Amino acid sequence: MPSFRRYIHSLMTDKRGGPVSSALKFLLWICSLVYGLFVGILSRGYEKKFFTPYRPDPKVISVGNITVGGTGKTQAVITLANILIERYGKRPAVLIRGYGADEFRMLQEELKDVPVLVGPDRISNSKRAFYDFGADTVILDDGFQHFKIRRDLDIVLIDAMQPFGNGRLIPRGILREAPGALKRADLIIINKTDAEGAKMEEIYRTLEGMGKASCVLEAVYKPFDIYDLGRGRSIGLKSIEEKRLCLVSSIANPGYFRQNILNLGGRIELEFTFMDHYNYKEEDFSRIGEECRLFDAEFIIVTKKDAVKIKRLSLWGDAAIPILVLEVSFDIVKNENRLYDRLSGLYNG
Repeated sequence: MPSFRRYIHSLMTDKRGGPVSSALKFLLWICSLVYGLFVGILSRGYEKKFFTPYRPDPKVISVGNITVGGTGKTQAVITLANILIERYGKRPAVLIRGYGADEFRMLQEELKDVPVLVGPDRISNSKRAFYDFGADTVILDDGFQHFKIRRDLDIVLIDAMQPFGNGRLIPRGILREAPGALKRADLIIINKTDAEGAKMEEIYRTLEGMGKASCVLEAVYKPFDIYDLGRGRSIGLKSIEEKRLCLVSSIANPGYFRQNILNLGGRIELEFTFMDHYNYKEEDFSRIGEECRLFDAEFIIVTKKDAVKIKRLSLWGDAAIPILVLEVSFDIVKNENRLYDRLSGLYNG
């Protein structure tokens, strides 16, 4: 029996039909109209200066999206923070709302010397970043709809596989705002451009209609390592070639993860997919381990985001099969200079 969240998500993505689902979709559509009206009034109010956003002391860079999950914000934030440190000598801090504890821990692990401040009051956290940690730049993780803070640079990510969903706002679809909101973006990064079924023509057609094609960059997730979670050591990408694998993930778009594993030569025997931000339990991995053995799977393989949760809950021994973690980097593969030009202008202009 699917969970309530999974069921609602299936309605948002039009994966369910029938009279009951149609009636529920109608109710969700009514809710989406109310939501859209609220967001539209808020956005218009700040645009027309009826409301005044707070101006923090540090520079502010937002990394956001217009859909619910799956665009790669966390990896993009990690890459951006490293660019600011290594290329520009800056002292960034990251501000996140904290809905996903896994994302917070992943940021902490990957950005050991960067303050990661959690909480919905990002105005207060921007002050803490400046006064307590000496940050000269704050990165707003998931900040595109956070109108209360004035941004110096708005970066928006689009998932090449699911750019605009079914074209409807939440909760009837996966859009947080209508695609026209992309006009506010300074840079637009299309992620997973190498994915099978990437909708590049649709995306560029939409962006060209807004006059935003000159602001576009393209990115991919590039696998660079695999490590054994239980032993805590790297074993290299070639370690899964021709190996029988069980995929486990709780991410918004598991299809791209699957594609990367197949490209590395892994043989996928079975796959378990959970809702994004799902909190694993001991019984989950006991069950997964039993089914993996039935299929003679040699390894369970997970994403880094999932590994953070599994490690935190000490679940890697419950499956009785070694758990491997795919490490990927967020690589900008086209028009990277546009990001550097904007950053140089931000700090030197």
